[in-house]
Amino acid sequence: MYSVLFSRIEMGMDLVSDKLKQIIPKNSKVAIFPWAFPVEIDAQKLDNEFFKKGEKRYNRYIKELKKIGINEIDITVCSCYSDSKEKLKEIIKNSNVILLPGGNPEMFFSKVVHGTEILYDIKHYKGIIIGESAGTELQLKRYFITAKNNFYKYFSFYDGFGVINDPFYIDVHTINNSRYLSKLQKVANEKKKNVYAIYDDGAMIYNRDTEEIELFGNVRTFKPEKN
Repeated sequence: MYSVLFSRIEMGMDLVSDKLKQIIPKNSKVAIFPWAFPVEIDAQKLDNEFFKKGEKRYNRYIKELKKIGINEIDITVCSCYSDSKEKLKEIIKNSNVILLPGGNPEMFFSKVVHGTEILYDIKHYKGIIIGESAGTELQLKRYFITAKNNFYKYFSFYDGFGVINDPFYIDVHTINNSRYLSKLQKVANEKKKNVYAIYDDGAMIYNRDTEEIELFGNVRTFKPEKN
């Protein structure tokens, strides 16, 4: 059981593709959940605008999955509007990989927990979960968003899906700004947990069975400082 954690999938995937080819079964089935909408939409806009097959957002993720040997025919794009809860559960059950894209994490959380009621299925998933940005943060039991990255422009903690049961925190889209980085160190100190800062050109793989962590590219670790 692995969690693959990106800030930007197109920059991180090249760093981990060799590793993923080793751990992802051949002819794997992939379920994509593109539910992190900036604002509420409907089934028609999801299929024909937001994540339309052949269009920019859709192609962006398909391209990266193909790099690790996934065939497009084996990829299912899940709908929080037109797919029933039972259908979604079946798709998850029959998949080897789940992809959680970036966007608005609170919208994503609401769709999984309240809209479709599939939190249990994602939280206890035994396969590989690939996350980008919001899809990375939401894998944690609790996560924070900096003011720079928050849709509401303030720093705050939120509830996640709990796939990763709180051993550390993650920051996505990290920047080299002294005030920004000092905030990450403050979180590490106050919460007494490591904060892994994943820049856009970094990636992290976490083995949920062994708790082994592998860092790739531009990732910085903030450890709690001793008083």
